[in-house]
Amino acid sequence: MPETARGTSIGVALSLGASALFGLIFLVSGWVHAPAEVVLAWRVVITFGCYALLLLGQSGRRALSEYLSVVRSIRGGPLLVITLALMVSSQLWVFVWAPAHGMALDASLGFLLLPITLALGGRFIFHEPISRVQWVAIAVACLAVALKVLLVAEFSWVTALICFGYPVYFMTRRHTGLGHRAGFGVEMALLTPVMVLLLLTTPAGSPALATIAGVGIIAFSGAAAMAAYLGASTRLSLPVFGLLSYVEPLLLVAVSLLLGESLTASDYWIYGLLAVSLGILGMDAMRAVWHSRGLRNT
Repeated sequence: MPETARGTSIGVALSLGASALFGLIFLVSGWVHAPAEVVLAWRVVITFGCYALLLLGQSGRRALSEYLSVVRSIRGGPLLVITLALMVSSQLWVFVWAPAHGMALDASLGFLLLPITLALGGRFIFHEPISRVQWVAIAVACLAVALKVLLVAEFSWVTALICFGYPVYFMTRRHTGLGHRAGFGVEMALLTPVMVLLLLTTPAGSPALATIAGVGIIAFSGAAAMAAYLGASTRLSLPVFGLLSYVEPLLLVAVSLLLGESLTASDYWIYGLLAVSLGILGMDAMRAVWHSRGLRNT
């Protein structure tokens, strides 16, 4: 197998593995009997520990040095890094809080809308082009949101936090130049002292063995999922990487149903339209992949 094809195969496997692990975290978060803050704290601490191990290698130390140089070159750089850490911590928290409080479908809706809000953010903030097919997908998604508001008369804060919060986080990283590969590890490092303090001050009680196991699964799966996700991003073209990212929100909907939540009659229309929208985006991404391969082969 050629090296490029082998790298793509590995990237696809890593992306699908990351989506499966995120789905596992979502599922276990709905089952585990522990405060979301405690689960978040352990996830951050263990994730930071995994990143700290990377610093033992020369490439890890070099990446950290590069990132810190970027931070020093930006006015108010340290404050920006702290802000980014707080942004991502809110996303990690809601990911484990929502399924434990009967709002898994609201979180799933947020992740289904995320590719659309990212595309709109890229268009209007960074002036990136959007094809006609992508505009059609966005229009279908907007129709789904309009139906959600008109038929249900509510738009959950969980959905809003995910579908608007993540784009702000990613766009801030990109706009400021802090989207370096070492950035997430530094953000976890900043959060770790706070999380350790949270663990030390939270009444421990006598958690059941199943609870301890669940928290452990979430924490280690979170670290592994992020490593797989970042690994996939370096091995896949952007269209393929974007296409595979649609697997996760669809898995989250399935997990929400496993957790006992149910779709209403209006939900079938809303999620159906969003599935159509993601399908359109997926086909457009695949078309771009085929087109780029065709150009390389000519």
